[in-house]
Amino acid sequence: MSYQNISASLSAADKQTILEAIQNIKSKLPFLVNLNEASRKNLRKMGNVRYSYVSDVYNAVAGNPGTIPVGFSVNEYGKDVVLHKDLVDILTALNTVVEGLHDTEIALGAELMQQSDECYGYLKVVAKKSSNQNLNSVVKDIAEHLKRKSKTPPKQPSAAKES
Repeated sequence: MSYQNISASLSAADKQTILEAIQNIKSKLPFLVNLNEASRKNLRKMGNVRYSYVSDVYNAVAGNPGTIPVGFSVNEYGKDVVLHKDLVDILTALNTVVEGLHDTEIALGAELMQQSDECYGYLKVVAKKSSNQNLNSVVKDIAEHLKRKSKTPPKQPSAAKES
């Protein structure tokens, strides 16, 4: 979906309210964990397909609690099943907001790049005709910054093959 030019602002009070709401959400989820990449990779994933497996097994256990050894906590298993469903519901709601924030940030960044390119062009023209050393210096600094940022990193030479 295309969009029109983003012309909006966020008041400091609204930004603070949003950040406080996020902190409030975090405070309601004190059990959240942050996994490193290795941990994420090594954990068995449930996903949508295996959700029915978990659901079927839990329903069978709940209907036949005597089949499970006493040392296994069916109550804890049930709490985990309910918590997972609750987290999926929250994630679904938050993901639409996060996706909108991310897409808006990308679109706004593209607008800013276009606006900055246009203004930089104006600044270069004025700097050429001007004796304003501050402006000339700023334009030179911007040009150097662009050169440094736009260069692709040099390729590393491959190791020489030994005979």
